[in-house]
Amino acid sequence: MQSPPEATCLRLEEVATLASLQRLRPAWQALWQEVPSATPFQSPGWLIPWWQHIGEGELMTLTIWREPDERLVGLVPLYIYPEVSGRRLVFLLGMATTDYLDALAAPGHADAVMSLAFRHLAAQGSRWEVCEWPQLRPESALLVAAVPQGWREEMGESEACPLLALPPTVDGLREAIPAKTRQNLRTARRRAEQAGTLRWERAGPRDAEEIFEAQILLHQARWGERGESGVLDTDAVRAAHRAAVPDLLRSDVLRLHALRLDGRIIATLYGLADRPGAAARRVYFYLGGFDPGAAALSPGALLLGHAIEEAVREGASAFDFLRGGEAYKYRWGARDAPTYRRRLVHASAVLQGA
Repeated sequence: MQSPPEATCLRLEEVATLASLQRLRPAWQALWQEVPSATPFQSPGWLIPWWQHIGEGELMTLTIWREPDERLVGLVPLYIYPEVSGRRLVFLLGMATTDYLDALAAPGHADAVMSLAFRHLAAQGSRWEVCEWPQLRPESALLVAAVPQGWREEMGESEACPLLALPPTVDGLREAIPAKTRQNLRTARRRAEQAGTLRWERAGPRDAEEIFEAQILLHQARWGERGESGVLDTDAVRAAHRAAVPDLLRSDVLRLHALRLDGRIIATLYGLADRPGAAARRVYFYLGGFDPGAAALSPGALLLGHAIEEAVREGASAFDFLRGGEAYKYRWGARDAPTYRRRLVHASAVLQGA
C-alpha cells in the first residue's frame, strides 16, 4: 500500500502565550540544531527573550508536529502587530532588532511545513490583513513558498548584509583584508601596546555578565557622543539581551569579546556564531562598543580584527557584518550579500481594496 502524503502525517498547533512558548523550548532547540540553514537568530535562546521583553501584539507562532512520533518539524515564529494605518500586520519574532528573520523546517519537510502554515494563515483572515517579512535570505522557505489563491504579493530587496569571506588560515587574511586596513591595524596595535598592557578576552560563564554590562555602557557612550541613541537604548531591549546571553553561551553561539588595557575594558564586541557543526559556519558581528576616552588607540578596530582572526581559527567560512552599509565594513573587504522582503496581502483584504 502506498504511504500517505507527508502533509497528512503532520499536525499544526498555534502557540499563543509566552508560557507555551517557553514550554516549547526543548523541542524548538532540537529543531534549530537540525536545520542546516538556521542562524542564531532563529534559536529559542534569542527569540523567546525577544518576545518576553520587546514583542508587542498577539503571539501567533505556528508549530508543525510529525505524527506518530510527536517530533517538531516546523516552526514559524509569527505575531500580529496592532493596527498600523488601519491594517493588522503579521511580523516574524525578532522584528527590528534581528537580522535574518526566518522560519525553521526540518530537512525534507519544508514544502509541507509551508503549505500547512499558509493554509492556517488563510483561515485566520479575520485576524490580520498584511504579512510584512523583511530580511529574508535567498534560501528562506518563507521567500519562495507558494501563497493561497487570491492573495496579493510584493517582493523586493531588503537591506544588504556586508560579508567578509574568510580564508582557511589566519595567514590568508593578508589577501582577504585590504592592505590599508592591515597597515592601520599594525600602527594602532603598536600605539596601544605603548599605552599599557593589552589583554584579549572571550566571555565564558564566569565573566559573561561583566563583559555584557561593559558592552551596554561602551555602546551607549559611543552613540551618546554622536547625540544619538543606540540599539541598547531602552530598558526592554537591554532586558531581552541580558536574558538571552546565558542561553546563547550554553548553545556555544555567543561570541562576546573584550579588550582590556591595564585591566580596564576599553572595547567590547557582541557577536554570534552558527551552531557547532553547521556547514559553512558564519560569525556575526551584532554590536560593538569602545571607551571614547581611548579612541586614539582605535580599540574598536583592534578588537574587531581580533574577532575576525578568532573566527578563522574556529573554522568559520565568513564574518558577517549584518545589515547596514557603514563605510568601515567595506574597508575590511566585505561585499554585500542580498536579503529580500516579502509582503503578502490576504485575499479578504485584497477584495476590500487594501
